[in-house]
Amino acid sequence: MSLESSRGNVVSPDQCRQARAILKWTRGELADAAGVTSWVVAAFEDGAEVLPFYEMEIRAALEAVGIGFLFEIENGVVRPAGVTYSPRGKPTRR
Repeated sequence: MSLESSRGNVVSPDQCRQARAILKWTRGELADAAGVTSWVVAAFEDGAEVLPFYEMEIRAALEAVGIGFLFEIENGVVRPAGVTYSPRGKPTRR
């Protein structure tokens, strides 16, 4: 099975923006929750390559408050397919 990008299926920049919109979070708020700097979130959402560790921290922070990431497989290619939200209590910051 091949992947659409080198990012694999951690989270896509579009999914990250969708999740922030659902939560009504700024890039700074996501950065605080993920324990990364705002420029990392901005660079990631703008499509720049960031360290996989940062992507995993961003995903973990969003999942901790109830964001789920959807993927679809078409012709052996894994592609992002949106996000879901099921609140998990009050959002926490690191």
